[in-house]
Amino acid sequence: PAKIKTEEELMRESMVVISRQLGINCTTCHNPENFKSDAKMEFKVAKEHMKITQGLIDAGMDGRRGPKATCYMCHRGQLK
Repeated sequence: PAKIKTEEELMRESMVVISRQLGINCTTCHNPENFKSDAKMEFKVAKEHMKITQGLIDAGMDGRRGPKATCYMCHRGQLK
């Protein structure tokens, strides 16, 4: 039987995808001593960009009838 993934496992998978789409590693946005800390500016910007991306997905850019909104859509593998 398929294992049900925890919320943390799903979040980690999402973070791996996002980091690849931006061409960065985890510590670009996260404090390695406290991954949940939002002290870094990059963390705050990323959180806002994730809200924008989710808004686009919710507005119809969900990949069903056209492209899906992703970080790569704008960043093209580069933090800019």
